Amino acid sequence: MREETLVRNLLQYKRVLEAMLIAMVGDRPAAEDLYQEMAILMTRKREGVDEDCRFIAWGRRIAVNLVRDHRKRLARQNLRPLDDEILDSVARVYEEAGESAWEERLDALRRCAGLLPEKDRGLLRRRYELDEPADSIARDLSTSRGAVDNALYRLRKSLHDCVELRLQEPGRS
Repeated sequence: MREETLVRNLLQYKRVLEAMLIAMVGDRPAAEDLYQEMAILMTRKREGVDEDCRFIAWGRRIAVNLVRDHRKRLARQNLRPLDDEILDSVARVYEEAGESAWEERLDALRRCAGLLPEKDRGLLRRRYELDEPADSIARDLSTSRGAVDNALYRLRKSLHDCVELRLQEPGRS
């Protein structure tokens, strides 16, 4: 695979591959580190891969192996990771969904989020983009942690319902 093709694919499918890793390890910072390891490994192995390979499938195989190594490191620290069956199952779901499905879902999520009031978008941004703890948000807003958790739950539910409706609109595949 040419370097240019690899870079284009890594940029195009970064969110999908990172989401797959997050689902497998349950830890965003660890998943981001694993994505970087995956990108380096793919760069090293790119010459042995055809230009027309299924990039997500290739990424899934590499991700599963990296996560297995990560799990071994966790086991040495006496932390309990997911078992192999669950790990493979999660990775397969991401691969089988196909690249375009994730892009459609992301586009629908962006549109739905754009319909929210600025106050709600700000809350989502603080919690999920900036990874700010709910306790900190609650203090800043002079409210309880429970109120923040409830607001986030309602927003996630609203976004989920909106995304599902958008994906069912005529003209979508």
